[in-house]
Amino acid sequence: MKRDRFFYTCCAAIFLVLMVIGFRNYIFGGRLFNGSPINPAMLAAIVAHSSAVFAWFLLFFVQSLLIATQNRRLHMKLGWSVLVIASMIAVTGPVVAIRSTSLESITVFDWPARPFLLVMLTEIALYVIFVAIGVLNRTRPRIHRPMMLLASLSLMSGATGRIPLVNSIFGFHQWMALFGPVVALGGLCLLVRWAMTRTFEREFAIGYATLVVVTLAVSRLAITNVWVSWAGILAKQ
Repeated sequence: MKRDRFFYTCCAAIFLVLMVIGFRNYIFGGRLFNGSPINPAMLAAIVAHSSAVFAWFLLFFVQSLLIATQNRRLHMKLGWSVLVIASMIAVTGPVVAIRSTSLESITVFDWPARPFLLVMLTEIALYVIFVAIGVLNRTRPRIHRPMMLLASLSLMSGATGRIPLVNSIFGFHQWMALFGPVVALGGLCLLVRWAMTRTFEREFAIGYATLVVVTLAVSRLAITNVWVSWAGILAKQ
């Protein structure tokens, strides 16, 4: 049990550090990852969304640390703040995705704006699903903990995609560039946990496999004419 708690605290710390590294230009300079200024029309939505995401990763670390130090009572009290933060991410994420598609002609890892819109929306959907499962099973640690970790993992591509060292390893082409680091990180977490505890966490494995399959399917669907047409309708709203 102690090793399991230590594992989740370490994962939360690593996720938080990667988030800070990936978004260092925004955090310390108020600019986009390439150093350019933020579009004023997007500023409010980006600030709200990024603040909620950072709060999530900070809370994930604090909550994991509280369990590791056996402060379950405070952990349970802070747990209700998950609903507020997760709701903010669920609302602001699609707003940022749709507005960025309608206002800016972006290309991310060979994905034009409209195909990439589905990718962004899918990440938020995965996050919401994992959080919902985790919250509904908050009294069942075997399910609750891996779902919170997977929810955090679902949001990691924004950070890993902005780290040059990661880009040099996974390249700049579509699924591999964006989700390759996330899938590799999740797989590493699964293996490390098994090595530390000598137990196979079925819930974590199922959730991880779901994330991999969904992202692969979406990367194919995103480039179809059907989705591009739908994305055009969404971007005009």
